[in-house]
Amino acid sequence: RRCLIVALLAALSAAAGPPSAGRRYREAHERAIIDEFAALLSIPNVARDLPDMRRNAAHIRRMLEKRGIRARLLEVEGGPPAIHGEIRTPGARRTLLFYAHYDGQPVEPRQWTGHHPFEPILRNRPLEAGGVPIPLPAPGRRFDPEWRLYARAAGDDKAPIIAWLTALDALRDARIRLRSNIVFF
Repeated sequence: RRCLIVALLAALSAAAGPPSAGRRYREAHERAIIDEFAALLSIPNVARDLPDMRRNAAHIRRMLEKRGIRARLLEVEGGPPAIHGEIRTPGARRTLLFYAHYDGQPVEPRQWTGHHPFEPILRNRPLEAGGVPIPLPAPGRRFDPEWRLYARAAGDDKAPIIAWLTALDALRDARIRLRSNIVFF
């Protein structure tokens, strides 16, 4: 019911010692990462609602294409589209596949504390610890590790998508060349 964004921010800053390329990128782009994540979380993703599922798929496709990833929607009548994105790396001898689902189970809005499930809200600490809503910080202000972004699908369904794309952005920003083909599904 309540999902956290901490895993995303922690994954990009987990390296010990000098800041890693991922940590440096995350620290410099925290607000943009959260804004992109919140925009994706704002699109309802109940699996049986095909129009919303198509909106999600189109949004994710645009996120991939924004990064130069060849992406296409794979559709079957009566079902939500799948998204296939691919990065071909010259000379690559292997292909890495990243899979996530973006659909979710039905949600009961009355079970959410203080906000609609598809309206992301930032809290100053975990809800269980008395976290209260706070505004997103101004661009350039650091995110506190205690802050939590709550929304439906923030952990299980949509966080991996943002994590992969942010990691790819960090690699490119650091001019780290890919050595494998990458497939996103």
